[in-house]
Amino acid sequence: MRQLRLIGMSSLISVLIWIVADSSMSESETIDVWITPISAGSEAMHVDTVEANDEPFAVVFTGNRTTINDLRRSEPLQVRIPITERDSGVYTLKLDSELAADTNRFANLIIQDVSPPTMKIQVIQDQTITMPIEVIHGSLKYTAVPIVEPSEVSVTLSETDLAKITAENRRIFLDADEHLRTAERDKMLEKVVPLRPVVEGYNVQLDPEYVTLRAQLAAQLREETLAAVPIRIESSMEIFNAFDVEVRNAGAILTQTIAISAPIETIERIGAGEIKVYGVISISAEDKANTEKFFFVTPRFSLPPGATLVGDTEPIELRLTPRAARESESP
Repeated sequence: MRQLRLIGMSSLISVLIWIVADSSMSESETIDVWITPISAGSEAMHVDTVEANDEPFAVVFTGNRTTINDLRRSEPLQVRIPITERDSGVYTLKLDSELAADTNRFANLIIQDVSPPTMKIQVIQDQTITMPIEVIHGSLKYTAVPIVEPSEVSVTLSETDLAKITAENRRIFLDADEHLRTAERDKMLEKVVPLRPVVEGYNVQLDPEYVTLRAQLAAQLREETLAAVPIRIESSMEIFNAFDVEVRNAGAILTQTIAISAPIETIERIGAGEIKVYGVISISAEDKANTEKFFFVTPRFSLPPGATLVGDTEPIELRLTPRAARESESP
């Protein structure tokens, strides 16, 4: 019985020795590994690969069988390589060294080979500068030029993009029409609007991202033809007492057709009779020299605020006839 126990214990020890020997036996295995570089520097530093990796890297690991089996079960591996702070530029990584530096993950493994053996990365540092905001506008008309506050912002973009933008083009454009097309007219406006984070086609970060736009849209105008606008004659009582005013080709009432440009509301009030439009011919003392001769006088028209004449008004031909001469000719 004792002999059987000794034989059993001997067999168990042999099995344990075999298991330990098997697990500690060294072997090599090719494992697919996806490798991604990441920035380990400041927030202003960005890292990317120069060429896209469409396939994983083939890495030959050597280690004990248990560790190799663990890797095989996790295939393909995902490995991130931290890139420390450095200047903008292109760098070549030796992947066997980079992977071996990951002592937490590959401490008990030897990196025998990596295919391809290197990876090119590009490091790009951001730069922050101040740029002015240029307000532009197109078809809309303004009585107060659009301005913004603040008038400049901090712009953050990559050094490589900044180098491609000439000094005169380093500005942020704001289209006032885009934000005020449906705004109330003829009134001072103040509106908080977003800025487009783009400079010469390059995406940027802005601080602040919003600004206050101030402007005043001109009233929306419409052209209108006013028929039979009455015209009256103005002068001193001295001239009216001494002369008769005769208008050539005048009808019963002296009128003229004119075209005006005015805010739509004003046009509607004129049409409703709420606003009166009329013309005036002024005769001065100097006009007495034209006695008995017809001469031309251009009427001026009394228009409401915001309204203007379109085109030229027609001059009116008239003459002054002394009253004394008419009375002496009477029978």
